[in-house]
Amino acid sequence: MLSNIWLSGLSRLARAIAFFVAFAATYSVATAAPINITDDSGRTLTFDKPLKRAVVFNRYNAEFIRAVADMDVIVGVDSWVTRDPTYWPDLKEGMLVGKGQREPNYEAIIAQDPDVVIFPRNGSWQEAIKTLEPFDIPVVVLTGWDVLKHVSNITAFGKMFDAEEKAAKLNAFYTGNMALLKERLEGAERKTVYLEEKTPYRSVLRGSGWHDMIEAAGGRNIFEHVDIETQPKERGSVHNHEVDPEAILKAQPDMIIKLQPGSYPLHPASFSQAFFEALKERPGFDALPAIKNGDAYHMNYYLAGGCSKMIGALSIAKWLYPDRFEDVDPDAVMKTWLEDFQGVAYPGRYWAKATEWEAGQ
Repeated sequence: MLSNIWLSGLSRLARAIAFFVAFAATYSVATAAPINITDDSGRTLTFDKPLKRAVVFNRYNAEFIRAVADMDVIVGVDSWVTRDPTYWPDLKEGMLVGKGQREPNYEAIIAQDPDVVIFPRNGSWQEAIKTLEPFDIPVVVLTGWDVLKHVSNITAFGKMFDAEEKAAKLNAFYTGNMALLKERLEGAERKTVYLEEKTPYRSVLRGSGWHDMIEAAGGRNIFEHVDIETQPKERGSVHNHEVDPEAILKAQPDMIIKLQPGSYPLHPASFSQAFFEALKERPGFDALPAIKNGDAYHMNYYLAGGCSKMIGALSIAKWLYPDRFEDVDPDAVMKTWLEDFQGVAYPGRYWAKATEWEAGQ
């Protein structure tokens, strides 16, 4: 008898606990704090719960979301991601939703049924807002290539995908190295840098993340004074601007950095050797301080753009001011970025120096 009463009481207690758990879960969902994001367009967007499915334009944005929220939440990407499947081994058929951030395929986007679509501010976000609004698909503008907005970008991704702890870890990785740069460069006399895009005689201007990378490294972009508003449109954007070869000769840069095409697998050594040989053959270049002193570098986009270009800045700073960064290993920082935050193997050094070939290395 006593045993039956005890069992009956235990059953009531179990039902009460089950009811409480169910009630608490329901109450928690109903009252979860809204997620507010202020994006690069200046809009504030509100989500009532963490996002599970995202279409992402721009490789840098995709890298950051993979770092803080894992690849599972990414359901669509553009061709800048799909062109390098070895770097993105978790891509699945049907995830391609555009040729780039300016050519979205809206039919493919809608088919993925995303909770959100993310564009950088130099993408087609205005058009996307109008096109996707009837389908109740919000568009967020966050710019992963912007060196100066790393912390706010990552914080926003952490909130959107309920991954704030991982976001904080990534921000600490970035801010720690940026603080190191600032500390070591204090009082340094800025050296001049000519950074060349993949195409000869195309460089970067103020307003580009590549310009900010040079500044963060303690260098001075020899085209920092060029105002894009005064330039003919056919010369291009701040990110890729046609420059006058005579202006390079006149500036006498201390260092030349040539960006290699972005490729997760390493380019063959012969690729950089051919570039350095051609560089010295350019009219007047043999008299530049950068060439005479052997300060010409060939740098992969993956290194230059690593973690909001922080790793690119750290690499350039070490090349410009080796005495101040003698104990700093940017290649080790790149290894950490790839293995700890991107979940892929570090294939080896992503840069080459002109004098290495002259020394027969």
